[in-house]
Amino acid sequence: MTNDHETRPLAALLHEEAVRRGLRDPAAGLPDVPELFALVRDLPYARASEHVPATVVREWRGTCSTKHLLLRALLAELGVRSTLMAATQEIALPPGVEVDPEVARLAADGGVVDVHNWLVVHGPRGDVVVDATWPLATRALGLPANETFDWERDMRVACTPVETWALTGDEDVADFKARLLAERYTPEELARRDAFIEAVGRAFTR
Repeated sequence: MTNDHETRPLAALLHEEAVRRGLRDPAAGLPDVPELFALVRDLPYARASEHVPATVVREWRGTCSTKHLLLRALLAELGVRSTLMAATQEIALPPGVEVDPEVARLAADGGVVDVHNWLVVHGPRGDVVVDATWPLATRALGLPANETFDWERDMRVACTPVETWALTGDEDVADFKARLLAERYTPEELARRDAFIEAVGRAFTR
């Protein structure tokens, strides 16, 4: 176990934080790929203070960009390569679900635009689409939370992409998103986006 903790420091940090929160057995070995996915997926959907995987673990929260940066780094510790994807999207709440009133108001007030991130994992049996955005509990709200990691089956991407890009390994996702948002959307649309993400984060971390 000591060697695992030395060669997989980020997974060790995730294990320790999960133990502290009562989510893992202290004596358990470090999580395998399916459990890594599940732990990252079930982080509350809210902004972390920075796009650094260790910070996402310590603050125990993340959005699509920070969750997938974390998952990519966790997979890399196991020698599994993945590509971070980005796409513009227009957010629409599922019909007939009860959500925080502020979230509903912002979504209805001219709609919400964003850039979504997910991974293409280059696994032993080929490429698979992996999206860990929504915690499993949010299925009750009609959100597309993916249940299990399968090396042979694509997951559902948590949006309908408008334009899609594959980011290079050294490309800063925060800079890419900021540049893309500024190019594609008005200041009013971006202000509504920021307010929407903050409102969703407050609703999920209460």
